[in-house]
Amino acid sequence: MPTTDFAPERRRMLTMLGTGAAVAGLGALAAATPATAAASEELSTAAYGSPAGSAEDELAINRLLETYLFAVDTKDKTVFRTLFTDDAVLTVMAHPDGTAGIVKTGIEAVVANLDGAAAWGYSTHVTANAYIRVTGRYTATGDSHATAQLVYPATATAPETVVVRGIRYRDEYVKSAGVWKIRKRVFSPLWQYNGTAVQITYPN
Repeated sequence: MPTTDFAPERRRMLTMLGTGAAVAGLGALAAATPATAAASEELSTAAYGSPAGSAEDELAINRLLETYLFAVDTKDKTVFRTLFTDDAVLTVMAHPDGTAGIVKTGIEAVVANLDGAAAWGYSTHVTANAYIRVTGRYTATGDSHATAQLVYPATATAPETVVVRGIRYRDEYVKSAGVWKIRKRVFSPLWQYNGTAVQITYPN
């Protein structure tokens, strides 16, 4: 008996069904409302912990960390002030686990804390191992380490001394008018060693 080949017809039917499904899918996508899109973005944020565009925010926050250390090394209160919110809280000399310490509340108290930098002549702070997490459109947290080299001038009883210190910063940030600032910072010294400074001989 002759046999009938149904394969070509089956392929045509499957192709038509596939095309119809694709058209239906595109129609549903085009009909999506802005509210649906917003809900999708919120779901993405909840799942991954950071909204779209967070890479740019993380870069801005890392720049904030670098600027903070620059302001400390140059003892520039004008720059230092721009890095904090008006209601900022700064805790200094906290224990390694972030507890205890001396709390400075409000922008004036935070800026006044920079007066402590007058105790050393020169300093170099280098940030490292910054872990930034954008938690919302206008909020983020940070956990970073830094190494500080502080040069204390000679006294009647001691030579010029270099203090090398490891530091940990635990932060909360907020974004206002497109600018990231520090709302809360906990400063914890972790380790330290001291040495005698060696004078640099300049050629002229």
